[in-house]
Formats: sequence, C-alpha cells, structure tokens
Amino acid sequence: MSSGIIEYKDDAGRPVKFTSQDIRERLCPNATDSELALCVELCNRQHLNPFAQEVFLVKYGSAPASIITAYQVFNSRANRQPNYGGIDSGVVVLRDGEVIKKKGSAVYKVIGEQLIGGWAEVAFTDGKKPAYVELALTDYSTGKSSWAKMPGVMIEKCAKAGAWRLAYPDELRGMYTGEEMDQKVERDMRAGTQAVEAESVEPVVDLQPVRDLFKPFMAATGLDSAGAMAAICAAVGCTSGSMHDMTLMQARRAASWMEEEIAARSAHSEPAVPEPEPAPVYEPAPAEYATDDDLLGGF
Repeated sequence: MSSGIIEYKDDAGRPVKFTSQDIRERLCPNATDSELALCVELCNRQHLNPFAQEVFLVKYGSAPASIITAYQVFNSRANRQPNYGGIDSGVVVLRDGEVIKKKGSAVYKVIGEQLIGGWAEVAFTDGKKPAYVELALTDYSTGKSSWAKMPGVMIEKCAKAGAWRLAYPDELRGMYTGEEMDQKVERDMRAGTQAVEAESVEPVVDLQPVRDLFKPFMAATGLDSAGAMAAICAAVGCTSGSMHDMTLMQARRAASWMEEEIAARSAHSEPAVPEPEPAPVYEPAPAEYATDDDLLGGF
C-alpha cells in the first residue's frame, strides 16, 4: 500500500488531501492494505471526499470490506449533467394477481398490495433513450431495520441509484449506495460476528458526525431533544432509541439522513417576517372630579 499523499478537489471544489493511513484511522481501523488501496483509488478517481461523508469503508471481522458511496453523491452528480432530464421512480406491487408499477414508495396493504420490487427511469434532454432499471425486492431486502420498516422507500432508492449509474457510468462507475449494499453488509456482519468474538475486536462506531448534526437537525425540524433522537433512530432502524446502541452502518446512515433532512427543510423554509409591534395606546389617567358639576360635564 502506498503511503503517498493523495490530493485533488472534490465536487464542491474543496481541496482534499489525505493518505491511506488517514483513511485507516478515520474510516476503518481494521481494513487490510488492499482494501484501503481500493478505497483510495475510488476516492481519487471519482474525486470523493472520504471525510465529508461521501464515502464509507465498512468491515466486520475478517469479511471483505464494503466501499459505500453516499446517496446524495448520485443525486447531485446526475443533476449536474447537461443532458439530465430528471428521474421518475416508484415501486412494483402485486394487487389482485396483477403486477402494477406505481410512482412513489407507498404500498397500501389495506387494499391488498404486496411489494415485490422497485423501478426508476432517467430521462435525457438530448433525445437519448431513457435509462430504465427495475429491481426485485428479494435481491436487496435484508428484512431488517429500515428494510422492515420502510421497504418501499429502500427499494426505490436502490432503483434510482441503479438508473443514475446506468445513465452516467463514467461519473458513477464503481460507486454503490448503502441501500444497495445492505445484503452484503448483513452477511458480512453475521460472518464477522464470529470472527470478532474469536479475536475480541469490534468495529469502531464513530458517533461524532451524528452529534455534530444533532442541534442543526433539531433547529431544522423543530423537534426537542427526545423527539429528534426518536426520529433519527426510527429512520435507521435503531430500536433502542439511543444513538449509543447504533451499529456502524446505522450511525453513518443517520448522519447522511440528517443532512438530507436539514437540506430539504432549509430549501423549503422562508425567512419569517417579524410582525410589527403594536403602537402603544394612550390611555389618560382617570379624571378626578371635585364636584358633582364636574361629573356631569357642566350640565
């Protein structure tokens, strides 16, 4: 593994400078040299900032590490392309024996809908044929955490990532979101648990990004501390309701989700116009009347 300094500018034009050892210390202390080299190569080639939550390196025990790219990277890169015509997406459900493709992620079990997949289609403004992706739920769902709570949202995000990657392979080559990698990470976690018990080594969970975003998230959502923590834990499938019980993936996903929520609410919020203070009302002190004539006003 090279110990040289990697230096470039990320998508936002910010200078990025790091070594392989920096990634080992900050992202994945138990990664092998070859896994670090692959992560460094992806960051360098795709100009990803490993310290701005754009890429994560996740490893459990002796299982191979997973390189995961933040969902926002896909969205922002697609939107920068001159021929990008937007994306339509949704879920595939089975209703009354008929396969139906719907827009959005809602699945209505009350009318008998069964979620079976997701789809997405990227349109182009230059006449190119749209890039279409359709995915089976069973190929991606772990049946746990967010996949158990909101499977429609998860499979739709996987389909969108796949469609963006199909539409712009050079800009997104070698990059996969956490939702797409969940099954692999789940398998690695199960396999790694045995190795962890044997080696007495545990993956390091860095909660600092969650802590840094907590107050801005409260301000953006208007939630109090308890409400904000409950919302964050529900979004990433942490059933205990405490960030201290989050897994490595949950903590990283929590930070990404909080950033998305803060950005979305900031984009739609308008600065409040302060109401003018009411003008003071002059109220003369009650008159003191010395005589009955004064009380009658001179009549």
